[in-house]
Amino acid sequence: MIEFRLWRSFVVLAEELSFRRAASRLNISQPALTKQIQELETRLGVALFRRESRGVEATEATLACLDAVRALLDQADAVEAQFTASQQSAESKITVGMLEFFSRASLPGIFQQVRNAFPDVRISIVEMNTFETAAAAADGRIDIGIARAPVSEQNVVARPYRRGHWTLIMPDNHRLAEKTEIALADLDGEPLIFFLRRLNPELYDGIISAVAEGGRKVEVAYHAQDPMVGAELALSGIGLCLAVSYAIQELPAGLVSRPVAGLGFEPMLDLVWRRDHMTPALRMLIDAMLKPE
Repeated sequence: MIEFRLWRSFVVLAEELSFRRAASRLNISQPALTKQIQELETRLGVALFRRESRGVEATEATLACLDAVRALLDQADAVEAQFTASQQSAESKITVGMLEFFSRASLPGIFQQVRNAFPDVRISIVEMNTFETAAAAADGRIDIGIARAPVSEQNVVARPYRRGHWTLIMPDNHRLAEKTEIALADLDGEPLIFFLRRLNPELYDGIISAVAEGGRKVEVAYHAQDPMVGAELALSGIGLCLAVSYAIQELPAGLVSRPVAGLGFEPMLDLVWRRDHMTPALRMLIDAMLKPE
């Protein structure tokens, strides 16, 4: 197959009918242009130009095929432009995978900083459970995500995002509010407000088993996807909200929280992104999200 560079030289020389002017347009030397035209003629087996005393003259073969070659180059340029536009489009969008409650605190301000620095960038949030995001980042469904640690996927970078502890939220006049730390035995028979099992089945089952160990009675009075909703329900007396410390921004008046000992399953979250994908806007977002609060 003949290279496009030879066809471009052919078209420019046909338009200029001067090796000097054509070489200048192509930003190459005249000897280089002469060599390219000779190579093209050899490969096609036909003379394309004649050198005359007054300049260069196109042969009949050149005149017959010039428009077709121009159309070929135009089509190649169009395909290249389409690839460029596709890449720019991909780089102008950042898809973030996270649970909804994470986007309420500091993230709106961080997202706005990125938009201010990169006005063409669109940031979209896909609600995704923390045990799903690492795999989603690895296969390109999201650009960045908040994942439960530890992360095992090979094609992702994982950096510590949040480290917390289990906490029990209750009305400030509840009998357990007097304690500085809650033991698992204290939860025996207490109605609990807990996260939905579908958000992380393995973690859910592990914690329920830990609470129930030794024959303790476990009663889940309500499943709340949003921990802040769970806290508000605790205030209404439905139950005690078992939540992770980093999921609670500010407790409503009348509530207190106490750390829970002995649950295990240390609450750890990582920020994850694909190892082989990075743009300036994504880099800024990552740096801002990893910045200590």
